[in-house]
Amino acid sequence: MSKMERSIPIIGIGGAIGSGKSLVANSLIDQNATVIDLDLLSRDLSKKGKRLWKEVVLTFGSGFLDQKGELQRQKLGKVVFKNWKFLFQLNQISHPIFKNELKKFILHQLSSTMIVIDGAILFEAGLIPLIDRLIFVEADEEQRFSRLSRKGLSPNDIRARMKSQKFIPSLRRRSHIIIENKTTPEDLQQKIGLIDQLPTKKLIHT
Repeated sequence: MSKMERSIPIIGIGGAIGSGKSLVANSLIDQNATVIDLDLLSRDLSKKGKRLWKEVVLTFGSGFLDQKGELQRQKLGKVVFKNWKFLFQLNQISHPIFKNELKKFILHQLSSTMIVIDGAILFEAGLIPLIDRLIFVEADEEQRFSRLSRKGLSPNDIRARMKSQKFIPSLRRRSHIIIENKTTPEDLQQKIGLIDQLPTKKLIHT
């Protein structure tokens, strides 16, 4: 799907886990943006009987299913985020599914002023070619750790997930703008306002 086939700009919101990507993405809803949260998309595609669920069961077995046959994502995460081989396998089966679903979704969005894709895996999932503008949200490790702790993740789980995000520097280098989410809410909103001033040209991939 080329840019010539659509007129709605697609904005990618990337950054490390706990940086505040969703806060930035959701703030654009007031501008009639359609926000696609890749984590929520993953949850939906992981439901019993769906394509990603089938691929996970085929690859990792039924040991990560509960009594109702639903995928226990947290249990799976505890394993894959501590083992690079398993994480690579999960990415190999999930990323093509994400990309295909996003393409289908984008084609049916006609009333939005922009489409916002919120996720940390924009680079490794091969989603950069779909994006017109790339925003990187940044926060220091202490702040991210604190936010993730409030969400109920254990210190070991947080460290494992942070360590697994090997492509974050590549995502940062390709961004049009870096938003530092470590000051006041007012300052963050002012920085978000700069998004409208970005050019809509495609990213250059190197």
